[in-house]
Amino acid sequence: MKIKKFVAANQSAAFSEIKKEFGDDAIILNSKSFEDEDTGRKMVEVTAAIDQSQDRKIMFKSPLNQAVRSSGKQPKDTVSSVQYSNLQKEVDYISERLELLIGHIKYENLPHIPKPLRQLVKDLINNGVAPSLSNSMIEDLLVSMKGEDFLNSELLDEKLHSKIKNKLQIAGPLKFNKGCPTVMVIVGPTGVGKTTTLAKIAAMYKYTHSREVALISIDTYRIAAMDQLKAFADIARIPFHAAYDNTDLQEIVKSLQETDLILIDTAGINPRDMKKMVALKETMRLAKADEIHLALSLTTASKDLRNITKSFKALYYNALIYTKLDEAVSFGDILNMAVENEKEISFITNGQNIPDDIGYADRNELAMSILRGKYGVL
Repeated sequence: MKIKKFVAANQSAAFSEIKKEFGDDAIILNSKSFEDEDTGRKMVEVTAAIDQSQDRKIMFKSPLNQAVRSSGKQPKDTVSSVQYSNLQKEVDYISERLELLIGHIKYENLPHIPKPLRQLVKDLINNGVAPSLSNSMIEDLLVSMKGEDFLNSELLDEKLHSKIKNKLQIAGPLKFNKGCPTVMVIVGPTGVGKTTTLAKIAAMYKYTHSREVALISIDTYRIAAMDQLKAFADIARIPFHAAYDNTDLQEIVKSLQETDLILIDTAGINPRDMKKMVALKETMRLAKADEIHLALSLTTASKDLRNITKSFKALYYNALIYTKLDEAVSFGDILNMAVENEKEISFITNGQNIPDDIGYADRNELAMSILRGKYGVL
């Protein structure tokens, strides 16, 4: 790669010089204004580069650089980390859409697949089920059913619903220890609704199951989160404790040995922050956690869900909680994550109301939601 600085009276003149020497494939690396010490005139210095290899990458002909050259204007700074992150998300989105398109095309052009089955695989993919998983289930139907059965839409739905249902593992109600409290910790990234979900579970077990419940917050990073949980605890008449370090936490847990259920709220963690992940793992060990549930928002992109579930495996979570089902536009990722992670699903939440908008995961209901693309369709 050849890099050179061009000095001119203005950006337009500098771009002309760059185009003359480097051509249309030049990349603008930086631009700054300065005052000439001899003349006192304002000048611009533009740093440009050109790939000299024969097989230039397409990225060197980006629309951004072409627009800059044609308009004669240059961004003030190089691409920021935020801009890069946004660009990466757009690329990931395009990749996902291409994967969906390939799944559509594959079955659209296979004459041996009956038309009703082709439509089913399209519906599954549209509802967020991974193309490879959608195709696999449809192939199973093709092998297991008779020719005339493909004309029976109700039978097809029933068979596919059964296949989806059998791939989902459900945790059911919490299992309580005898003679000592059950300690449950909810972990997850920021913004998935951990604190609200914890409050819902606390209300469910106190008022529906008549259990003695206590709340502990170790989310000292966000004062608002702790205040929110304390305010709920005061209204619900549930004991609340704030633990500012592991010593605090151990002492609080020891003081609650007559309680049936201890629920611990944690701070949201960036899946890539392994230092905090290791620290939280040690905290849960000291708290002697019986249940570790990973909270996932169903509004999160598929690729991000995969990264989250993979990163949080370091905490040895034993169940998944899905939040914000009322805001989701598709439900296929519930099936995708069930197949990829082989983890049980414990709770689902579908709103902000406490304690109404929470329930145990139901295999039949979730399977139908995945199949229909709408939550609560039975």
